[in-house]
Amino acid sequence: MAGARRSSRVRPEKLGDFLEATYNLDADDQTWLASVMEAARQVWGKGGPAHGAIYDASDVTALRPLNAHFIDFSDAAVDCIMRGLRLCTPSMVTRTFRSLLANTTRQVGLPEMLPMLEEMAAFGYVDTLDLNGLDPCGVGIFFGFWERDVCEASAAEMEIYRHMAHHLGAAHRCRRRLRESQPGRPALNPTEGAEAILDAKKRVVHAIGRARRKTARADLSVTAKARDRARTAKAEPGQSLRSWRPLTHARWTLVDSFEENGARYIVARENQACFDGLESLTDRERQAVVYLAIGQSTKETAYALGISDVTVRVLLGRAAAKLGVRSRAGLLAHDEVRLLRPETP
Repeated sequence: MAGARRSSRVRPEKLGDFLEATYNLDADDQTWLASVMEAARQVWGKGGPAHGAIYDASDVTALRPLNAHFIDFSDAAVDCIMRGLRLCTPSMVTRTFRSLLANTTRQVGLPEMLPMLEEMAAFGYVDTLDLNGLDPCGVGIFFGFWERDVCEASAAEMEIYRHMAHHLGAAHRCRRRLRESQPGRPALNPTEGAEAILDAKKRVVHAIGRARRKTARADLSVTAKARDRARTAKAEPGQSLRSWRPLTHARWTLVDSFEENGARYIVARENQACFDGLESLTDRERQAVVYLAIGQSTKETAYALGISDVTVRVLLGRAAAKLGVRSRAGLLAHDEVRLLRPETP
């Protein structure tokens, strides 16, 4: 293994471009994967080779790459990475694709991957920074950025990468659901079925259902303004991601829509994680529980849902009471919650 360790070099001025590419609903999956991967690589700032894939890990015994993309790899290196997929045991899929957001391969310690890492070292690459846009259902998007030295990243940098991963997962889910709601259409309309629409001044001009509530409308306006600030190159490192959450009010993802006359609207699409069970809980309680079930902390769950840490703890407490348990451990052990966890045979 190479000796030197190299620190990460986050380029915060590129985060706006990453978010812009991530929430592009128009592009086909292969084009979207390539553009978002390149935008994420620019944030990583190393300019080295990278690989990525949209994947289906809903069955941990049968990991399936649905789309794949490679940047600056030789054919031999691509072959090595593709062979590495066959090394992914159900246990490893559970520990990585179904639970991790951001990590370095060496840091996590994956014995299953050692043969591939040893082979990649012959090409001069010894470690990766990995971003995983996971979704509780198991269908997500993964990027690996390769480095010639052992990767290191500060806690602040890893927080940025985790936040990026949350956005990848939410955007991919939003894209899938929009296509499912408008099958066969060559051009998708994000305003159709939207629960709220905001104008260029971030005012809610249309709302239905829960989006009509005063607190929801206020949250949507705040998030819309944060999205515009995140697009600026002068944004403080990490601040754009802290302000622009993947969901607002634990329910909506905001995306842009442009009319033929050039008018820009911001559309709030319902984009909660989809899963069966826990019918006795509210939508918010169910969302908090499913992120707990796949191993996310209170802090990560709060970011993913666009709510506060305190609210997450309250939701988990209410869920525990409704399910007749008294602790977080009891909640995880509950039969209905256990069904949400990826299980290794």
